[in-house]
Amino acid sequence: MTKIKQMSVLFPVFGSYPCVLNYGVSDEVKRNVDGKKILFVLDNTGSMGEYINEKGECSKAVMAKKLIDSVMSKRSTNDYDIMCFNVAPSPLCKLGDVPQPSNSTYFTPLVPELGKYITNSHEYCSVVFLSDGLPSEDRELAREAIKTLGNITREGSANPVAVAVGTDADGKACSLFAGNRGYNCYIKYNKDLEDTVKDVCNSIDCNYVQLENGSYIPVESDGKFYHIGTETLGETEKPTKYHVEKFLNLVVQKYINDTNEYTNLKSYIQHVSKLLDSEEEQNEVVNKFGSMLDVIRKTVLHSAVTPAALSAVATCYRQVSGGQV
Repeated sequence: MTKIKQMSVLFPVFGSYPCVLNYGVSDEVKRNVDGKKILFVLDNTGSMGEYINEKGECSKAVMAKKLIDSVMSKRSTNDYDIMCFNVAPSPLCKLGDVPQPSNSTYFTPLVPELGKYITNSHEYCSVVFLSDGLPSEDRELAREAIKTLGNITREGSANPVAVAVGTDADGKACSLFAGNRGYNCYIKYNKDLEDTVKDVCNSIDCNYVQLENGSYIPVESDGKFYHIGTETLGETEKPTKYHVEKFLNLVVQKYINDTNEYTNLKSYIQHVSKLLDSEEEQNEVVNKFGSMLDVIRKTVLHSAVTPAALSAVATCYRQVSGGQV
């Protein structure tokens, strides 16, 4: 693995939160995926035939097919295949051949089947995993299988994308497929379709950098990739407002699903803002991130504390933070 030169911005230690923002520059922001296929791995089990939300807008299966159709309508240079699964994976098909949802949910049989199509083929630029994440098999076996499927996808040079479908979806289980800092999308209403399609398309095109610890980090629109930790990995520089906001954005995302941390996060935001010399900039940072946390808190308070609700929090945060990764 080629070692990439990185820069480090130091932040004050406060409790157990990370204290270093590291970043590097990538040669390419987007990958060239023209002419390659997208593989949709579609949960086609009985639970996908249930209503996607409390309004009864449609079934999860119908929404998943809407999403596939909408994504492909924007991908004129790509073809696609669909691998449906329930008790076992089905042969590859197109959208019009997807059968009605039925049977139980087993993720482990997908592992050898996906490997057969992805390993060393380089035919697919991305694998999009659509599921409510609710297994019939042992929960830990299911989660290990989902994680393995994501690893197989990366090893085949394809981008893994997870879409948790439905109010009762286990978004944490689905997110194991996309991995660290990957694209974990969540959909439960028709109004979310357009934004979710954008997220899926962005994740298909996105370049990733693999760090020495094995983590994959997305390259952002400015051509840089950012990650937080406790080690200084390059030359250090004084934090600017941009660095402060990038750092806080990543810290908040890391702890966003723990509502008990919101008070500590607000204190930390004030603590870190003091690194800026300008009082005006300090106030701008505190007000911006304080307001975003308030939006997230209201989202959680008005939702049932379910895996689906918690997995939706990250999506909500991405929207109110202006789409920052």
